[in-house]
Amino acid sequence: MLKLALRSFAHHRAGAIATGLVALVGMALVTGMMSLLATGLDAGTAAADRSFLVPFPLIMGGWTVAIVLFAMVSTISVALGGRTGEIAGIRLIGASPRQVQWLLVMETAVLAAVAAPPGLAGGYLIGWLVTWSIRSAGLIEPASAFAPGVLLPVLGVLIVLAASVIAAWIGSRVLARRSPVADAAPPSRRRTGRRPGSRRRITAAIMICAGLGSSATVLALDPADILTTALTGPGCVLVAVGLCVLAPELIAVVNLTLRAVSRTRAAASSHLAAINLSAAPDRVRPTVTFLTLFVGVAAGTLAMQGIENSAGPAGSDGQVLASVNYLVVALIAAFMAIALTNNLVASITQRRTEFATMSLIGSTGAQTQRMLVREMAAATVVSIVAGSLGAFAAVLPFAIVKTGSALPAAAPLPYVVPVVVGIAVTLGVSSLVGRRVIRTASAG
Repeated sequence: MLKLALRSFAHHRAGAIATGLVALVGMALVTGMMSLLATGLDAGTAAADRSFLVPFPLIMGGWTVAIVLFAMVSTISVALGGRTGEIAGIRLIGASPRQVQWLLVMETAVLAAVAAPPGLAGGYLIGWLVTWSIRSAGLIEPASAFAPGVLLPVLGVLIVLAASVIAAWIGSRVLARRSPVADAAPPSRRRTGRRPGSRRRITAAIMICAGLGSSATVLALDPADILTTALTGPGCVLVAVGLCVLAPELIAVVNLTLRAVSRTRAAASSHLAAINLSAAPDRVRPTVTFLTLFVGVAAGTLAMQGIENSAGPAGSDGQVLASVNYLVVALIAAFMAIALTNNLVASITQRRTEFATMSLIGSTGAQTQRMLVREMAAATVVSIVAGSLGAFAAVLPFAIVKTGSALPAAAPLPYVVPVVVGIAVTLGVSSLVGRRVIRTASAG
C-alpha cells in the first residue's frame, strides 16, 4: 500500500504540491505558537511574563490548528476530486473502501512528513519574530529571551501531522465509499435515509452559536479587561468556520445570483455560468470556503483592534497588543491566501476536459473565460457578504462594551482591506490560471 501511495505522486504532482504547501505553512504557524509557549514555560522567563506568554500562544495555537485542519480537509477534497476515475479503477480491481482510504491517508502522511523539516524551521522563525514583536511592544521584559527548546515545537509538528491524517480520512471518506458503477451517493446515506447535510448544518450551527456566545460574554466584563479581546478573537474564528461549513448553502445563493444575472443579461457567458454552477456546484466550493474564512477572520480581528485603538485608554493592554495582533492576523491571512490560491489552481486545472468540450460545441475561449470569471465573481460576492456579516456579528458586543455604540463595529476600513485582498487573489488567480487552462484545452 505504501509503495502504491509513493508511486501515485508521479501522476498527481499538482495535487501533491498543493497539499504539501498547505501542510508546510500550517506546520510553521502551529510550531511558531508552540515555540512561543515553550518560551513562556521556560525556567528563565520572568514569572510576570508567563501570564501572557502561556495563554496567548494557547489561544492563537487553537485558532491555527482549527484553521489548518479545515484547510487540509478542503485541499485534500479538491485534490481528490480530479481522481474519481482512478479511484473507481482501483475499486473495480478489488480494493475495498477502507483500503482506498488508507491509500489516500498514506499519501497525505508522506507529504506532511516531507513538509515537516522546513515547517519546523519556519516555526522557529515565526516564534522568534512574534517574541521580538511582543518584547518590542513592552508586553514582556527584555530579559525574557526566546527559548523554544525542542519538545514543544516537535509536538507542534506532530499535531499538524495528526491533523493532516484526520483531514485525509475525512476528505476521502465519501470518494472511497462511492460505488464505481452506481450513483454517486454514499451507501451509508442511502441506507439511513437521513437528509443530506443535516449533521454538517448542525455542526455549523453549534460553531456559530459558540462563537457568538464567546463574543457576547464580553458584555458582562469590564471594558478595560483584556479578556474582552481574548473572547472576541476566538468568537470571530468560530463564526467564520461555522459559515465555511455552510458553504453548500452559500453556493446555492451563488447559483440564485447567477440565474438572476442570466435573466437580466443575455450574454452567453452569464447563461453558461448559471447552467454550469447548477450542474456542478462543488466547483466553486473551495473559493466560497476559504474566502469566507479569510474575510471573516481578518475583518473581525482588524475591526476589534481598530475599536480598541480608538476607544481604549492610552497605553491599555489592548492597544499595546495591536502590533502583535496585526502580525498574527497577517500570518494567518497569508496562510489562508495560499490555501485559497492552491485550491483555485487545482479546481480550475481539473476542468480542462470541460473546457475542451465547450470549445468543441462552439464556445470561444473568451466566452469560456468570461463564464469562469462570472462564476468566481458571484462566489466572491456571496463569500464577502457572508464573511463580513459574520465578522460584524462577532465584533458587535465588543464595540458596545468599549464604546457604548454598535456603529464602530461597522467601520469600513477593517472590512475593505480583506475584501480587496480577497477579490484580488480570487479573480486574479482565476483569470490567469483560467486563461492558460482554457487555451491549452482548446488547442488540444
